[in-house]
Amino acid sequence: MKTKLFLTVAATALLMACGGGGGGGGGGGYSGLPIGGIPPGQQPDPGPDPAPNPPPNPNPNPNPSPNPSPISAHYKFLSFQQDRNPDTETAEKRYDDYIALLNREGAAGYRYLDGVTGGTIVTLQDQFMMVKDVETTYTYEYKRFEVDILSSDGLPRLLQQMKEQGAKGMVYVKILGMIGLSASDNAEFAVLYRKDAGSSATYDYAAADIPSTSADFVNLANAQGANGFRPWATPVLRGLTQQFFIKDQGSAARYDLKALVSPLSVVGGTVEDVRAQIRAQGTTGYRLLKSRFMEDSKDFIFYLKDTTQSSSFEYEFLENPDPVFDIQEANAVQANSQTAIGLRYFGLPDSPIFFRSLNCTGPLCLSPDGKEIEDGSS
Repeated sequence: MKTKLFLTVAATALLMACGGGGGGGGGGGYSGLPIGGIPPGQQPDPGPDPAPNPPPNPNPNPNPSPNPSPISAHYKFLSFQQDRNPDTETAEKRYDDYIALLNREGAAGYRYLDGVTGGTIVTLQDQFMMVKDVETTYTYEYKRFEVDILSSDGLPRLLQQMKEQGAKGMVYVKILGMIGLSASDNAEFAVLYRKDAGSSATYDYAAADIPSTSADFVNLANAQGANGFRPWATPVLRGLTQQFFIKDQGSAARYDLKALVSPLSVVGGTVEDVRAQIRAQGTTGYRLLKSRFMEDSKDFIFYLKDTTQSSSFEYEFLENPDPVFDIQEANAVQANSQTAIGLRYFGLPDSPIFFRSLNCTGPLCLSPDGKEIEDGSS
């Protein structure tokens, strides 16, 4: 029992440290280098202190839409932190209180967007952004999920839980953290789900091993996309991961994914070249995805298109009002300042990206959840 307990604690530390997606063999895998990213070992400039009035766009779109229309969207930054007193409080209390906070915001129409979640067996914390961009309300819940360190069946069981939740209209958001130990001394984690209370939509999920090459990943994603599934998350359990896909059962959407070599992986390529590529793809209806794929020392950028629509996307790249830390209040302030010109928050990494969707309906038109085809956990 002591051996299993030790392994459980070790696995918990590994899971909490590995929130992103892992790659396959053969030199392929998700890349952590963002657009205009800083190479390992080089520290970014600390930048200016956060300011209530964000600076103007230093890299405006060379072909902006004339007289862009404002959008109805409001972004909000929230912070939650709670330490458990093992002598007086249950293991679930901090998670129940966290869900209560999300449900208060959900009742006001706010959708969980992105956050930095962490904690231990006695703590839970999250610094996160929410958005109100659709006339609806949301409910949130967490489901317990047991991880046996001696078994490799975690990902298939997580997929089954997602399918059961999806049949009830729940969307997988992220793995939050460890609640405690089960009667079998296995770690029990909380998995966050969200439901649109104004919709009767139900969801299906699928999963597959992550291919080792970008071409094979494109083939996998497009085989799923032809059936209405789009890339959604790569949760990590016991150091193992798969690519998960989500499908709105009532939607006619079909998806096409492409992977293009980042100009930064080409001699002479610049950040401005990356931005030009993103903008060019947007004009053809391909919206940027957040994850990258590293193959043979080259960074590939993913783009996704709903082939049933004639949409297009425009992008603006702004200065980060708080480059030292992750999501902060200043990011929400900046996001709200852009809605008057029709721009939605796409997200970090280093330089906040904003986008404008034209002739578009459905999930690709709205601020994306979490890290999209990464886990959404940090």
